[in-house]
Amino acid sequence: MKRMILVAIGLFATLTVLAQSGFQVNPVFDGKLVPKSRMEETFIEGSQLSPYKLRVFRSVKFTVTEPEFSEIQARLLEDARGAADRQTDYAGGKLCYAVLRFQAKVRSTRNDTWVDGSKYLCLQAAGKGDGYQVTLVYMSGDATLADLKTIFAN
Repeated sequence: MKRMILVAIGLFATLTVLAQSGFQVNPVFDGKLVPKSRMEETFIEGSQLSPYKLRVFRSVKFTVTEPEFSEIQARLLEDARGAADRQTDYAGGKLCYAVLRFQAKVRSTRNDTWVDGSKYLCLQAAGKGDGYQVTLVYMSGDATLADLKTIFAN
């Protein structure tokens, strides 16, 4: 029984990673550009997110050096080229805020079927000493940009 549970957990984690695949910023979430030991990670999936019309919420928060931030910024801007919608703000020539929406097939939070939905990549960055404090977020579900603005305004 324990073995079946472990296999199910492993499969579930793999499917979550695959749902997020294809983005240039994936190595950031995977701890390949910024070590996981320097990250604060939040991961929520499933029915807890139903009120927000989301299926997956994953965020990582960390402090990086100038070269690390430049790499993250370049990867996110590469992803932005495929976004259906994007909102970005810059400060001092550096990306400080981004919300990117991608059209995708996602699992519906309403009836657990595949529907047209959205995937989101979001970034918030602020200078901190010699580096940057960065929060990078991945979300997927039925939520629209307007829904997210309402959620985050509260």
